Parts: sequence; structure tokens; C-alpha cells
Amino acid sequence: MSATITAYGIGLFVHVVAVLVAFGATFAYPFIFAFAGQAGLRESITAMKTVAAIDRYLVTPGSIVILLAGLYLVHKGDWGLGTSWVDVGIAAIVILQGMVHGFFRPKGRTALTLAERDLAAGGEPSAELNALTKQMAAMGQLASLIVLVTVFFMVVKP
Repeated sequence: MSATITAYGIGLFVHVVAVLVAFGATFAYPFIFAFAGQAGLRESITAMKTVAAIDRYLVTPGSIVILLAGLYLVHKGDWGLGTSWVDVGIAAIVILQGMVHGFFRPKGRTALTLAERDLAAGGEPSAELNALTKQMAAMGQLASLIVLVTVFFMVVKP
């Protein structure tokens, strides 16, 4: 048995690797924040900066590669727009990037400012910071669900 390497196969490989790179680390965010939160505000600030860097240097560029490789696969494959799993994938990447740029980045900057303020004021997280981080956690769960549902559609192709 021999394998044939095709441009389509390479495109699929690039698409899957981009998903792993862009979204794999995001599933660790709840653990990062839980451990940092137990350790204190200084560690939470470090976690916030780390997550912001991951989002900036992995999630957003990876999402662009996901979209471009996905569009290539749609173009080269025997399906197109109107196919459920293709439409779910395109909608998911647009929604997730909307969440990153319209919610997570601005709220993350606000949370970082509040955490730094709270650290300077004595080291206890304020009610305002706690409320914001709970809101961000809920949106993070939604984003993770979107990623998982999209992977299901990509693999099962209902």
C-alpha cells in the first residue's frame, strides 16, 4: 500500500494543523486562570498577558490560515457553500474571530487594567474584576463549544 501526496492532502494537513495551533491552547485557559487565581493577582496578571499573547500570535493568525486553507479545500473538493459542514466551518471562524476582536481583547485589556489597579491597592481582586472574569469565562465556554461543534461537523459531515 502506498500513499499519494496531493495538493489537496497538503491543504487538509495545513487546515488541521492550523486548527490545533489556533485553538488547542485555548482549551487550557480555564486551568491557567484557575491556578493563577489561586496563587494571587500577580499570577493572574501574568496569565492575562500570556493569554493575550497566545490570542495575538496563535489564535488570530491560525484562524486566517484555517479560513484560507478551508476555502482552498472547498474550491478543490466536490462540495461547496450550502454544504452544512462547510457553512458551519465558515460561520464558526467568523463568529470566533468576532468574539476575539469584539469581546475577548477589549474585555481582556479591561480585566488587566482592573487587576493591576487591584494589585496596587492591596492585592485583593475587586468585585468589578470578579464579575468581568466570570463574564469572560462564560464567553470562553461558548467559544469552546463553537470549536467542538465545528470539529464535529468537519469530521462527521452531517
